[in-house]
Amino acid sequence: MNIHVLRDSGESKDAVLLMFRAEGAAWSEEDRLVAGIAGPDAQIPFSGKAGRTRLCFGSAGRCLLVGLGKADDLDLDGFRAAVGVAVRAAAGQEISCLAVDSAHLDRLELGEDLTLECVVAARLAGYRFVAFKSDPGDEDCPSSLLIRSDDADMEAKVARALAVADGVVLARDLVNTPANVATPEYLAGVARDLAAEFGFGVQVFGPEEIVGMGMGSFASVFRGSDTPARFIVLDSAPGSEDKPLVFVGKGVTFDTGGISLKPPAKMHEMKGDMAGAAAVLGFFKALGQAGGSVRRVVGLLPCTENVPGSRATKPGDVVTAMNGKTIEILNTDAEGRLILADALAYSARFEPQILVDLATLTGACLVALGTKVAAVFATTAELDLRIREGGSRVGERFWPMPLWKEYGVPLKGEVADLKNIATREGGAIYAAMFLKNFVPEGVDWAHLDIAGPAWTDENASIFRPGGTGFGVRTLWELVEAYDGREGEMAL
Repeated sequence: MNIHVLRDSGESKDAVLLMFRAEGAAWSEEDRLVAGIAGPDAQIPFSGKAGRTRLCFGSAGRCLLVGLGKADDLDLDGFRAAVGVAVRAAAGQEISCLAVDSAHLDRLELGEDLTLECVVAARLAGYRFVAFKSDPGDEDCPSSLLIRSDDADMEAKVARALAVADGVVLARDLVNTPANVATPEYLAGVARDLAAEFGFGVQVFGPEEIVGMGMGSFASVFRGSDTPARFIVLDSAPGSEDKPLVFVGKGVTFDTGGISLKPPAKMHEMKGDMAGAAAVLGFFKALGQAGGSVRRVVGLLPCTENVPGSRATKPGDVVTAMNGKTIEILNTDAEGRLILADALAYSARFEPQILVDLATLTGACLVALGTKVAAVFATTAELDLRIREGGSRVGERFWPMPLWKEYGVPLKGEVADLKNIATREGGAIYAAMFLKNFVPEGVDWAHLDIAGPAWTDENASIFRPGGTGFGVRTLWELVEAYDGREGEMAL
């Protein structure tokens, strides 16, 4: 879908006007003029219920009405869902071009920059993954969305909003790409391409270098695979001495569980076990396309397969992590925390201002919170609040979870310093407490367990079945917050 900004409404005379209506809401005089509805007593029979649409005709041409639901219940999530309905309804009506008036969106009073939220939602609602289709078929969204606005800065704002959307699209594509293609080296290639295009610094380390740096915890996961692991370092400001915001993304490109083999049902979805790494790469795509940030940002991506093999780690093996702590691996399917441990320890050389990791880490988190919400474990109230508020603004919800010290006791080992699992109950918390052992001292840290919302089976709102790109927009909002511009997509 191509998205353009127009100053003159006459330029969009052939487009179908998109308008949103809350249930039972009266027509404002301004919206009557925009829609070309004659007379204050003229009525268009439309309920405004969520999910409902109506294609009608006014003096200004065709208009697609989309219901928002009850006005008292309306929020940004409902608005994004309505944009998704609009995109699908337009495709069903074979409408090739939609136009939306920025002033109309402002009158919905759903917050600032609703036009930009509409842009992002429309781009994501039109997403399809067809890279491996011999016949991808027709697009099932309009080819164009036109934004009518008198704001002199709207074109630049929309360009930055599209940068965010394109970052989410990249993350979705990476999660959806099969594991025989999206290998660790493939992700490294994406990082190199981003660095070349936007001037980022990039380093890519192979298995021997990973072992040579003392990352025994990371190495324990890739020993069973013939596909070489990669440790990727991206830096938005190479050569800078500023303390960066450091984002760590779990990059298990396929997870069989290793020797502790998973059951076969839905194992194919384990190609998405690198959604954390995909989110970090998607964020860097958005950052570069938007022209950079005041803050230095570093991305650390430990990437590997986790498969059984003759050299694979066995339950009961003991390994030594980069910070010197020894780990007894009781379950090789608790591998994400093993690769993240060394990445977190590695971050110490950057002296991070904050350290945030994203990972599809535990099924226990999915059991606790379902598929719509991620967990946040944070060492400071400020970081916790910034993540939850930023995520909530953009439709990525997080629920706070504890890091109380008593949860660390069951992880203490008898054979080694730590065990990589504890009891089944509280599994997501134990995973977070394990990671805390590898966070550099004095660094504000948050662990985001995105196991639930990183993947969806639904075809609704702005989503299609597969990867969601969850986390990209939260990272964007977090960087904005440390720039002092939270909630300002256009910077």
